Amino acid sequence: MEQGIKGKTLQGGRKHEHPIHRIYFILSIVFIVRTSKKHIRDLLQKIRIIRNNNNTEQFFYVEPQSHSPLHSTDTLAKCTYKRINPEFVELNSTSPNILALQGFKVSQSSDSTLNDAIKVSFSIPYHRNLLRINVFTDSFQSFRLDYTKDSKDLLLPVNTESFSFYIEPEYLIPHTPDGHFYGAVGYDSFQEFEIEKNKNHITIEIPALDDSFFERYFVEGEYAKVSGNTITWKGMVFRKRRR
Repeated sequence: MEQGIKGKTLQGGRKHEHPIHRIYFILSIVFIVRTSKKHIRDLLQKIRIIRNNNNTEQFFYVEPQSHSPLHSTDTLAKCTYKRINPEFVELNSTSPNILALQGFKVSQSSDSTLNDAIKVSFSIPYHRNLLRINVFTDSFQSFRLDYTKDSKDLLLPVNTESFSFYIEPEYLIPHTPDGHFYGAVGYDSFQEFEIEKNKNHITIEIPALDDSFFERYFVEGEYAKVSGNTITWKGMVFRKRRR
């Protein structure tokens, strides 16, 4: 079962060494850039590179949130960090398609109170703003649900045999002052869900679609330049800072 997303990518870091449990040791190097530009607040953006004892590395872009946060999470990107040559590294984050499948569940049941409709209920831990959910049936009809904590159900015609859906937030917060956005802009089921015989209540649980899902960067095959104590990525230069 493959669901789908549309999207793109960003990152930040420091140096710190400490044990994880008793058998793992992590080297954490932090690179920091300060910028204000057109932001309402001053950001201390970081790249953190973590290397464990099997020599694999991870790359984190961190944008600390102030008392008036734009995002629900500080960590906007988490990527693999692969050295291509002495000057360049390749960055890749987990596809939103894969992330959205974590805990994804569809269940079907019979509801005696429903006589002439099929109810589709969504369970999504997203509360930043409303989600627009468009449901498409096998008879080429479309239905829309403005999903909130108080509005989670949608009724389909009783003769519906299968359906698919597409989810998008009411609005997206740009990742840059000039309006660029590097994340997933929507979630597409890319699959027809067949309704079982004598079932009229479908529940769809997508726990991975939390408040940070449409905020995180989607990084795919991007390159960052490493030169001395600096990393250049997405037009930003991050300098290593030791504590």
